[in-house]
Amino acid sequence: MSAPAQATPETDTCNVVGVYGTIALVVCPDAKTDAAFIAAGQEACKPIAVRNICNAWIWRNDSHAARVLPMDHRQLDNVTALWINRPGQLKVCARDGCYAGQKTR
Repeated sequence: MSAPAQATPETDTCNVVGVYGTIALVVCPDAKTDAAFIAAGQEACKPIAVRNICNAWIWRNDSHAARVLPMDHRQLDNVTALWINRPGQLKVCARDGCYAGQKTR
């Protein structure tokens, strides 16, 4: 079992731009690695997780990020990564797909 990811300098520029229950909307313009996305997701979920349940939707591009829910199609299509806190799972959207029906790039 691997140790939890630690915050990296890449995540210092991450900002939570919206919180809706156990969902965090996060912008991380400098995040480039899985470890950076994991650290950003963990940090965003820390104060809002209920029974360890939290999802952090992460964008690199601030102009494409959602600020409110529900997200529109353009915002959803531009999500960079999704951190699912309870199982400790990261999905990088271009590689893994982040929602049903999303096409990987």
